[in-house]
Amino acid sequence: MRLFPLFLMQFAIIDAVPFRLPLTRRSFNIATIETDWIHSKATAYHPEHPWIQEETYSTDNAAHPPLPHAKRTTLQNFGNVQYIGSVGFGHPPQYLDMIFDTGSSDTWIPGINCTSYGSHHQFDIQKSTTCRDTDEKFYDVYGSGSVSGTVVVDSVSISGYTVNSARFGVTDDESEMLQDFPADGIFGMGFEGLAHISRPTVFAALAGQNADLENMFAFFLTHEAYLTGSELHIGGYDLSVVGPNASFHYTPVVKLPEFDSFMYWTIKVNNFFILPQSIDADESNGRRSKTDVTANICAPFCYAIIDTGTSLISVPASQFNEVVTKITRGLNCDGIDCDSVSIEDFPALHFGMEPDNVFLLQPQDYVLCSKWSQCKLQFQSTRDRWWILGDVFIKTYYTLFDAERMRVGFACDGDVCQGGQGNNYGDNGESRLLTAWENAFFLGSCFAAASMFLFVLLLNQQNEEPYLHQMVAFLGGLIDRRANSPQEFQIQNPKRPLLYEKNNHAHSASFTNNSQTSHYTEAR
Repeated sequence: MRLFPLFLMQFAIIDAVPFRLPLTRRSFNIATIETDWIHSKATAYHPEHPWIQEETYSTDNAAHPPLPHAKRTTLQNFGNVQYIGSVGFGHPPQYLDMIFDTGSSDTWIPGINCTSYGSHHQFDIQKSTTCRDTDEKFYDVYGSGSVSGTVVVDSVSISGYTVNSARFGVTDDESEMLQDFPADGIFGMGFEGLAHISRPTVFAALAGQNADLENMFAFFLTHEAYLTGSELHIGGYDLSVVGPNASFHYTPVVKLPEFDSFMYWTIKVNNFFILPQSIDADESNGRRSKTDVTANICAPFCYAIIDTGTSLISVPASQFNEVVTKITRGLNCDGIDCDSVSIEDFPALHFGMEPDNVFLLQPQDYVLCSKWSQCKLQFQSTRDRWWILGDVFIKTYYTLFDAERMRVGFACDGDVCQGGQGNNYGDNGESRLLTAWENAFFLGSCFAAASMFLFVLLLNQQNEEPYLHQMVAFLGGLIDRRANSPQEFQIQNPKRPLLYEKNNHAHSASFTNNSQTSHYTEAR
């Protein structure tokens, strides 16, 4: 995963002054996706419509014991960007806020000797009676910064369960951008083949030392920013969070061709279509006319990594422009940024996964809109050759990561996985609150600017005329930015989860008792 400050994902009225776009639920007209087409998926293969496949579902959803409260970890939703939970390290446990990242496998936290930790909590080795320093050094490079420190062995506690002699990193240095990271550290939940510090991974060791924990976990992520209710379920799952008729639809985990062992939670997407869309307007109004289903962009298949450490959906650069162009065809868009549009103008997306599952994303699942009729696709380009289905997808479908059976399950409430769980901009209490905050900030900014203006005016009386011109230009820019703030909306999310060793993607690492340094860097 790529670490980055929370404010980078939020919209800005004035440069360097962040605020977040309020979101709310809005009903979606399923007719715009042609309900008849959806139900026709249950029929046999149609030569004239190759996107229609016979749909079968796994019946491996027999009555499952209720998930004990002890197996639930509450996650905080930070602006729909990061989901953070508490983990205890050492004995007695010292609790830190962690991101549970399926796109990496190592676990690290800030140490008490770290002098560049920002506002993060720190782990004090001396206060743990069970901590052992291995003298191994590590250096991890991410797209937004780096961390370095020492590998230790100690106990780790989560949801009332404890693993002894777990390997994790304790940092003594963090780059500046990582100091603004909302979480204290990363809890890697990928496979051991990707790990350099935590071998075995902390979660695998946790499941191995607790007989009542299966080697599986599930994520239920809320859609509304800062809304409570997100959970990590360990050693089991709870389909009741989805609905009364919920069941999992499984797809097998596969190896990426670059590696000879399992690294990421990788699956195969056999087909990706942009579905038919009909809008009651003509092309002259900048609206989409009735279109047909696009060709399969993932023929014969695409590799996709299911990653909780990535906020958006990442598409390989070789396919990104094609995907965006077909999604926004007929709309007033420049890349992923669209103007004078509404959420209903966008099509539904079809993801076909092995063996024969179909999952839909509705517009409200993958498009973010403002009240100024501006929308942005929650997609990003990646230099890698595989897709990354991040939180945008996982929020839509409660996701089970089953290491016991090497599969990923997506839960649907009914026979058809229709999506439509996301949110777009609406007028609720949160939006009104933020509007008041924005106005208060603007008034405060104007007051501060006026004070500066008076100060500069005094300087001007002392023949310092250039200062006056500069201040007038500043005030003019401030007012202009406020008036035109919709045109300046930007979402910056360069987050990518994939970590590699620097040496030709080698994925083996050896550890000794000597002061050995292990390091990896993120693919750019």
